[in-house]
Amino acid sequence: MTNAMIRIAKCITAALLACVFVNNITAQEKRPAWLTDEKRTFSFKQKTDKRQSSKGDLDRGSKLNEITYVVRMPSSWTPEKEEEALSKGVSSVRGILVICTWDTDEFQLKGIFSRTGYFSYLVNFADQNNVALVSWSSFGGYQNGTSTDEMSKAEMKKQDAVFNDRLSEWEKGYKRFLKKYNLPAEPAMMYGVSAGANIAHRVAMRKPQYFSGVCIHINSSYDIPTPNGKKLLWLVSTGELEYGYAAAQRFYQKMIDMQYCTIFKAFENKGHDITRESLELAAEFFKYLITFMPDPSDPEWAPPPVDKFYMMQYPQYVGDYLNQVAYPYEKAKENIPTPRFMVALPTTALAKAWGMIIE
Repeated sequence: MTNAMIRIAKCITAALLACVFVNNITAQEKRPAWLTDEKRTFSFKQKTDKRQSSKGDLDRGSKLNEITYVVRMPSSWTPEKEEEALSKGVSSVRGILVICTWDTDEFQLKGIFSRTGYFSYLVNFADQNNVALVSWSSFGGYQNGTSTDEMSKAEMKKQDAVFNDRLSEWEKGYKRFLKKYNLPAEPAMMYGVSAGANIAHRVAMRKPQYFSGVCIHINSSYDIPTPNGKKLLWLVSTGELEYGYAAAQRFYQKMIDMQYCTIFKAFENKGHDITRESLELAAEFFKYLITFMPDPSDPEWAPPPVDKFYMMQYPQYVGDYLNQVAYPYEKAKENIPTPRFMVALPTTALAKAWGMIIE
């Protein structure tokens, strides 16, 4: 690694440490009387044209009558702060983190944001960084358990038409939702798991303008990467025992062939599981992403000296996903003889969350 690369890595590491330091100081201060989660959580519904859905949609019987969108404002949010932000023509939150799951109705979607649930790591991250949490109904439109590269051209064309029909309705609702709750125009971060990951990556590859980075975990099916999808930063994780592991490997290889910036992780001896390790890795991924997101609440905020892709091209560590071990950038070639098993790990924190490091 060159001296210039080392200096840049130190700058980004310093920014991450500063964020942690500020959060620790905030936690030690006397907290104000924050609103309950219920008073900071709001929902919105977009009606669908279910009766007029495509005749080619073999799954149209399961098409939802409406797509529900839910937002949970960060713990420091208040209506007064919101009014002040509106008067200035800005958002009261720094950004958005979308959590996509298999849930469909409002009650289930609100439950995603529980501090003691599956996604507590992501809820804490959102609160610490003034980020709104968003979710929406899992609206289907794809063939579960079958990846697109396993289909005939006719099947691919039909599925694409069906999904794009539902995506159009999702986009109309999402635009209205963002405007109604004064959410930032800055591209969102997105986490998808299981059926939610099946939706998340299909949405992001078709509509990359709404997102800055995407983490998907334990898909059972994968679409074919699109040229537009490489505008985003990706984390693709699965389990070595997961049904879709072989499809995940193919998906990752296609991404690398198309010059996507992607972190890939296959958790050892895990199947279709949401584990603490997978969520810790996702949280570190979003900590890295947010360092490149403007912070209107900090007048001294300045962008890092490089963009989010630079450290993926010149990472501090490189992982060997087949053997679950990472090496310093300079030692990667001699220790990972097969390039297709290499994974770029831009920071030390991400490398530690990814797996074992051998210096």
